[in-house]
Amino acid sequence: MCQPCLLVLYYTQSGNTERIARAIAEGADAGGVQASVKRVEDCGLADLLQADGLALGSPTYFSNVAWQVKRLIDESIELYSGQQLKDKVAGIFTSSGTERDAQDCLRMLEIALGFHHGMSLVEPGLMHISRDAEEKTRTECRQYGGRLAEELLARRVPAESTTEDKER
Repeated sequence: MCQPCLLVLYYTQSGNTERIARAIAEGADAGGVQASVKRVEDCGLADLLQADGLALGSPTYFSNVAWQVKRLIDESIELYSGQQLKDKVAGIFTSSGTERDAQDCLRMLEIALGFHHGMSLVEPGLMHISRDAEEKTRTECRQYGGRLAEELLARRVPAESTTEDKER
């Protein structure tokens, strides 16, 4: 049985959201999942389809996601009618100046991935507030990556069970 793949997508301008993305990927790798990290600008719809799970992050701008992240979400409408992302594991994260703005940003990601695409969100999403200590944030990010890995691994059915189930 092959190792599940988590695609960690992000946009960053200052580097904060990238640090979060990389720490989430470290946690997922440590949890037994193959995690790859990619900027949203370098991601296509085929990447979303190939991954077993997705973590999507954005800095918070006026309580919303960055336009680069919104563009990917808008383009993903092509996958909506066929429900091609339905039930895939999803994580969401943001870097923000305030907790209230971060919560609003995460809500936007929840609506896009959870409500519209029907992905299985690992909640709560992850917020990094600018006043948070870097080491605390890194630890929380690694733990969140571990939770994503747990969810992905729990969804894997061993090949032997599938064969036995078919024979019954």
